[in-house]
Amino acid sequence: MPTYIDVIKFEENAPVNTIRLVKSGEFYRAYNRSAWLFQCCITEYKVMRKYLKALKCDIYYIGFPEKSLFNNIGERKSTKTEYGFDIELMEFEIPEEESYETWKMTVATEQSSKGDYYSLPLVGIEAEREVIRRIRDFPLENKTMIECTVFISELRKLLNNT
Repeated sequence: MPTYIDVIKFEENAPVNTIRLVKSGEFYRAYNRSAWLFQCCITEYKVMRKYLKALKCDIYYIGFPEKSLFNNIGERKSTKTEYGFDIELMEFEIPEEESYETWKMTVATEQSSKGDYYSLPLVGIEAEREVIRRIRDFPLENKTMIECTVFISELRKLLNNT
């Protein structure tokens, strides 16, 4: 099974009109731009966002069972690759690139149960930058009052370094 670093490099080399699906056990996953294209052009699945320390960035991905692969890709042209499948999109199907950045901001962060999202406590200007980043990434319009209150409490803890 490929590492996240391998998968992200593989994804970054994809042609503009291609969705790269990576086989992961009994599932297929699409990462970053491929996940966005899959959401826009094929069907919507829950998008996950995860911070990878090794890459020092967030990754975005969707996944679905191997059994539903051909239901999802339908009549589209697909090619087997070393990690899974490439799905070729028609030129008219591809959304504007600016909407990819907007889409990334709407995806909530998945934090592991171990609490290892950040290995060191943030202090000073780094804590302030992190608070600003989290505020920008927080999809306020999709949250309840309770979730907003919990979010503000987490921001306070981060700023107070507790």
